[in-house]
Amino acid sequence: MNSVLEKFVFDDPTKLVYGEGVLKELPEHLKAMGATSVMLVCDQGIVKAGIADKVADLIRKTEGVKLCLFDKIMANPLDTIMDEGFEFARENNVDVVVGSGGGSSLDSAKGIALLMTNGGKLREYLMEGKEVREKIAPTICIPTTAGTGSEVTRTVVATDHVTRFKDGFKNPDTIVADVALLDPELMANLPSKILAACGMDALTHAIESYTSWKANPVTDSLNLHAVKLIGANIRQAFAQPANLNAKGRMLLASCMTGIAFDQAGLGIAHCMGHPLGGLYDVPHGVACAMTLPVTMKYNLISCPEKMAEIAVALGENIDGCTSLEAGEKAIVAVQRLMQDFDLPMRLSDLGIGEDAIPKLAEDAMGFPGMRGANPRDIDQAGMEKLFRELL
Repeated sequence: MNSVLEKFVFDDPTKLVYGEGVLKELPEHLKAMGATSVMLVCDQGIVKAGIADKVADLIRKTEGVKLCLFDKIMANPLDTIMDEGFEFARENNVDVVVGSGGGSSLDSAKGIALLMTNGGKLREYLMEGKEVREKIAPTICIPTTAGTGSEVTRTVVATDHVTRFKDGFKNPDTIVADVALLDPELMANLPSKILAACGMDALTHAIESYTSWKANPVTDSLNLHAVKLIGANIRQAFAQPANLNAKGRMLLASCMTGIAFDQAGLGIAHCMGHPLGGLYDVPHGVACAMTLPVTMKYNLISCPEKMAEIAVALGENIDGCTSLEAGEKAIVAVQRLMQDFDLPMRLSDLGIGEDAIPKLAEDAMGFPGMRGANPRDIDQAGMEKLFRELL
């Protein structure tokens, strides 16, 4: 980490609206956008939870607006589902996209909105690196989990249907949701296991972005406060389903670190987590939670002071400790959270054996942007070693 304060740029164009009940303001935003045909993008979990009905009713009640429901999104969505959504949007003359749900639904909404203004197939942008020249169609994101921060990232993440390689592509000027409605009430019935996995994903974002060599004072402030919010609230949110105060703070933490990591980058925990999702369909939060402790241990030597600050943010007492000793307490604190939530901590818990490691490591090396932001260099042999530590 450089001790000299260097030039940096901080920019975030998405309008944030936070508060219990702010979902009811959706019609006002649709009117401001001049919407006439609105596509609601979500998954079946949101439908079964009754959230899709709440959002759909508000769209229907907006004067002069037609509702078009697209509820086919799945975890680790394929590029082809976004192509299908685009065709649906075109057939229905959709002019505004509303994504509601977790990261998969929000990323899919952005992906569909991208194709509405840029055309083509999503795989052209995902694997071939085609430039996203035009700003995506007007988009509103309504997260119902506290994990991905997709409502504020300038990225679309999808799994290539041919190679099963899960990746994202980014453009800070064009892949931008116009509005994010952060309503804790939408998390009221979120299953505790999902909340925990998503919360650990947000914690991974905050820790990796905080220790990134691309971090700056603004992203550091957002990330460290996000770690504090998660450390102080995730157990309450998990154990007390009706505690909207704790869930609301988790929602804020997820959004804050989403803004930060979108600009400061992530690290090798996400490099490792993506192939677990793409090849084995492991939920993203579970994959990142599993890889976080081993990557923190690997990175500790390169940023002990920041790891010590993470330990304090998670409530650890570091009096009398060296920076390295305090950083080790941060790793233990993360492992303790995973144990409290009974999240899988080993590849064997997921039925993944040693024979899978070469391919996992090869795919994990396929994220030069995230590897490049990591505070410590790693090669494929090193990546394989980290995966073996998870057996």
